[in-house]
Amino acid sequence: MKATQREREKKALRAALLKLREEIPIGDYTVKWEVPTSIGTVFDGVVNFENILDEYAIEIKMNLNHNMLDALEFYLQAVDRTVLLVTGAITDRTAMELRCRNIQYIDTVGNMYITQENPFILLHKTGNRPSATTDKRLANAFVGARLRVIFALLVNEDAVNFTYREVAKVARVALGTVGSTFKELKLLKYIRVYKHKRKLMNREKLVTRWLEAYPTEIRPKLNPKCFTAPDRNWWIQEDLKKYGVILGGETAAAVLTKHLHPEHGVLYTKGDIHELAKTLRLRADPGGNLTIMDQFWESEAFYVNNIPIAPPILVCAELFAEGGERNVEVVKIIKDNFDV
Repeated sequence: MKATQREREKKALRAALLKLREEIPIGDYTVKWEVPTSIGTVFDGVVNFENILDEYAIEIKMNLNHNMLDALEFYLQAVDRTVLLVTGAITDRTAMELRCRNIQYIDTVGNMYITQENPFILLHKTGNRPSATTDKRLANAFVGARLRVIFALLVNEDAVNFTYREVAKVARVALGTVGSTFKELKLLKYIRVYKHKRKLMNREKLVTRWLEAYPTEIRPKLNPKCFTAPDRNWWIQEDLKKYGVILGGETAAAVLTKHLHPEHGVLYTKGDIHELAKTLRLRADPGGNLTIMDQFWESEAFYVNNIPIAPPILVCAELFAEGGERNVEVVKIIKDNFDV
């Protein structure tokens, strides 16, 4: 039988703690799963050690990579416990970045960063790589087409009670993908069924997981193409509605918050961009100031100042993908003012 996501996460935690035990005498440990946080979401668990180490809340991210770190740090800053990140094997670059952000972690192959004051412990190991026998099934459930289903649920609070066929249409995925995604979300306690009605639970954490996965699991599959637009105010000057495109990224954030002078724009489109490219005098340029991508969802755009805007959660995802302290600050403004 295929292991559930929680079973894979428990296996990863055991593997990571065995590696930790090789370095310091932690003794026995106990894990309490699914513990509420100060912000109304739920940690994967809390681990208590017999010796040496303090109590840690644990967050498990199986496929952690460098692109996920802004969203992860944003989430962890909002909680009031010491958090230990547990992950599959990570690169040295990601390991060093976690330490720079003071995010404590252990992975399944013995890379780790642990620090505490009393008793004083500072442990930082990098460079370990998975062996050929590493279990390949320790994969994140938040991958591929399932993320489109999750996006549909996060954008429309009523969608959790749509029929699977309706969700498949909105998310542009196969019907079977909807069923498997809902099953996994129930096992992970993101969906609860009560009196024949489904309810989305732990939304803040689900949003975080989706934001973390977007740069590697969704964005590269949207056929992104980069251009230079000579008019830096193209997104204000043209009537985007008549071209059937939707504004995203920094340009959408500028419209939503009025706190950003965008350096780079994003457009989502369902079809031919020839007329748009002609109007905007676009020139193909890998380092250009405009990225045009396929629209991957079916829902009506909402309008701000008569400009069609992507769902705010997607605007935040692009800001995190672009990176930078300025964009993280704008994400905070969007989250405070819109349903993200």
